Amino acid sequence: MGRQVIYDVDYPLTIIGVVDDIQFNSARVALQPTAFLLDESGLDVMAVRLTPAAGAATLAAIDRLWKDSFPTIPVNREFLDDHVRDTYAAERRQGTLLAGFTGLAILIACLGLFGLAAFTAQRRTKEIGLRKVLGAGVPDIVRLLVWQFSKPVMVANLIAWPLAWLGLSRWLQGYAYRIALDPLVFALAGLAALVIAWVTVAGHAARVAASKPMDALRYE
Repeated sequence: MGRQVIYDVDYPLTIIGVVDDIQFNSARVALQPTAFLLDESGLDVMAVRLTPAAGAATLAAIDRLWKDSFPTIPVNREFLDDHVRDTYAAERRQGTLLAGFTGLAILIACLGLFGLAAFTAQRRTKEIGLRKVLGAGVPDIVRLLVWQFSKPVMVANLIAWPLAWLGLSRWLQGYAYRIALDPLVFALAGLAALVIAWVTVAGHAARVAASKPMDALRYE
């Protein structure tokens, strides 16, 4: 502080302070070197930090102070929270849409798994009856059916992981400040898909496996 810099040709400025970096734009724009000039003749913006307890009386006092200091400039007040919310409104809408479509896709997948489990169990009714006659218990049959349905889910995860990684990487490239992709997130997503498949299939498989063996052997 106290040093002088040349702002324009033959126009020296004295440094009176240094502040931390301030990001005025969204995370998509990289932070640029910024200099704040103190020019009372051109002052038209004022930043005020309020405490959580500040109310309408504090805002009214700020408005009066502004009108007394700059009577020709109208007051155009904006809160930082509102500015940040408006800046990322598009990302928030995009996240809401993605969450909705993801939930719909999971619901459709669960219905498909349940229907496929019912169809498979119906086709293998005699096999299930024979397995029970030969000593297989309900947990053994459920475990067999669940494992058979786990294989395509794991294959689907192996296909989806690279595609999701590529898509998320390209999406994050649009931000100057971004997080790094963690493989653990993909592993947890795959585990969640497996758990959903197990819960969807296990209930129906247990009901079929609990039926009487003689009924299954008479099935045509």
